[in-house]
Amino acid sequence: MLFDQESYKIIRDACKSKSEIEFEVPRAITAFSSSSAPSDWTAYPPCILPPEGYAQVFLHAGSDAQGALTRLELVVHLDSGRILYKAKGNDLVALKVTWPSDA
Repeated sequence: MLFDQESYKIIRDACKSKSEIEFEVPRAITAFSSSSAPSDWTAYPPCILPPEGYAQVFLHAGSDAQGALTRLELVVHLDSGRILYKAKGNDLVALKVTWPSDA
């Protein structure tokens, strides 16, 4: 499934219910926009921020697809989830959201 305006609610709801989900994102809106995504599934947890730091990221993330993805990644991280990233051709990055077994 491609991350876009139509699929965002499905992806967000899966993350809220702590269900594993896999989807693809245009590389241009990821942290890999100017670099290569990994060829194997790799976790890239966000940096450790104090609570007010996360609040600032949420506030300034923007309302476009990149901002929505950033907020989703942070919510998953804050809810103890894990996101794995993998290159999917030159223009897409696959994301796999996983949760600890006791979540």
